[in-house]
Amino acid sequence: MEHVTFNSLGTRCAGDLYLPESSAPVPGLVLGHSGVMVKEALAFFAPYFVKAGFAVLAIDYRTVGSSEGEPRGLDYPERQAEDFRSAVSYLRARPEVRPERIGVWGVSIGGSVAVQAAVLDRRIKCVVVQSPSVWNGWRYLERLLGRAGVHALRERLQQDWERRYEGGQSARVPHLTLEGDSVKDAPDMSARLFPAYRNEKSLDSAEHLLTFAPENLIHRLAPTPLLMVANGGWDPYHMLEEAQSAFARAGEPKRLVVLPYDVLGLYTGPGLEEAMALAIDWFDLHLRRTRLADITPAPSYESVAAMTQ
Repeated sequence: MEHVTFNSLGTRCAGDLYLPESSAPVPGLVLGHSGVMVKEALAFFAPYFVKAGFAVLAIDYRTVGSSEGEPRGLDYPERQAEDFRSAVSYLRARPEVRPERIGVWGVSIGGSVAVQAAVLDRRIKCVVVQSPSVWNGWRYLERLLGRAGVHALRERLQQDWERRYEGGQSARVPHLTLEGDSVKDAPDMSARLFPAYRNEKSLDSAEHLLTFAPENLIHRLAPTPLLMVANGGWDPYHMLEEAQSAFARAGEPKRLVVLPYDVLGLYTGPGLEEAMALAIDWFDLHLRRTRLADITPAPSYESVAAMTQ
């Protein structure tokens, strides 16, 4: 694994580049996490792809982890989609990578960010979303917090706006506040495991989440192949209804697999191996083995005339 940096619209971003043993260029993948989680957490997933023969670039978004950018902890999904695209540009320039065969993989909201990046960037040839969560930010927060909770959040955001208008900084809030015995300690554990991780973000990030709705664009993804691997067990954060709603709007080729695991099952639990096997099979089929569309050369008079003989 090599620590690398790449430029994302003027800001230096950090990545961990994993390369398989190969004498020839291989297909490449960009991996992105959720929110302000850091690239070190993607070390759970990257080795599966490397073992399968893919080059992998795990990234920190701008203002997160080892990447530059101020103020810190701006959890802006639309900017994270730009960082995915910048990472694709970097990966295409690496001699170890086949530039015409690059895919993206994202977990939780990182998956919907990856989809938005692929809708806008046709250089991305394949997409996998694991434990999908947010496809319409306003609807998601209403499901998570209730309408009263979203109303209270909007009141806080209005006060935060006034503070920023007067020249102040947006308030700092926790990135993750999880309920349930199996997940409540996850933020503290993440901070202990990954020193670059900070369980905080800017309050105004919630405004960007409220207006983030890649579900409205997902029908534009086709014909880029899409795989969603969703949680079918108890999971209030990666809601199956959200995944189903977005998947119904996506075009072919697409596949939705619902695995019988809870909120942590596809991260560190028993479903991880199963989910990664599905992702590898999808990338192997659509990124390594599928023929890519060729560009038809402009016909000459002679070539067309010859066809009529």
